Amino acid sequence: MSKGKFVVFEGMDGSGKTTIIKKLKEYLESKNRLDDFVFTREPGSSHSKEAEEIRQLILDNDNSFSVMVDALLFAASRRLNLEKCVWPGLEKNKTVISDRYWTSSFVYQGVLGGLGLKKVKDINNIATEETTPDLTIFFDMEPELSIERITQIRKTKTDRLESTNVEYYKKLRDSYWYVINQGNEKYEIIKSDCNIDELFKRVLNVLKENKII
Repeated sequence: MSKGKFVVFEGMDGSGKTTIIKKLKEYLESKNRLDDFVFTREPGSSHSKEAEEIRQLILDNDNSFSVMVDALLFAASRRLNLEKCVWPGLEKNKTVISDRYWTSSFVYQGVLGGLGLKKVKDINNIATEETTPDLTIFFDMEPELSIERITQIRKTKTDRLESTNVEYYKKLRDSYWYVINQGNEKYEIIKSDCNIDELFKRVLNVLKENKII
């Protein structure tokens, strides 16, 4: 029995990936193809109450966990999302599109957090049973542009995983590139230095080239 494809959108805050996912849903609905796809996001999952509860723990400003606890919480939430959403969708031959996956853990806890890329990969390989995306699209952008967009979008208090420090975003971008260059899975890089309509065209082209849509 053939299985569906697993596609992940990754990128820094303000890169446009979440907005693009919304536009992709609208596009697929206009083509009467939305039923062929399943959409989810991390941390948490609209398909799992328990994963959402872990999400609230992770993002709550009142909590201050060690990097190891963060890594384990993300992995637990990820496992729940796989069990409730990703694996069932793939078994039904649907294309599953996730807003973030394990690359985020590799970057935030493995590299930026100092836990070590190997250790975080080991944790996630166990939690996910090595469920590797067929394609990960990385929305790349300059740190200054990321901060500019975040400032425009988020007028309220940020959660504990967000920052508006330019040096932090430079390190974050470098960490993404380090992980991408270390890995052996398939990444496609899309520049996010454009308006949302142009960005959506770029994403559609990549999805079509990879026979996702």
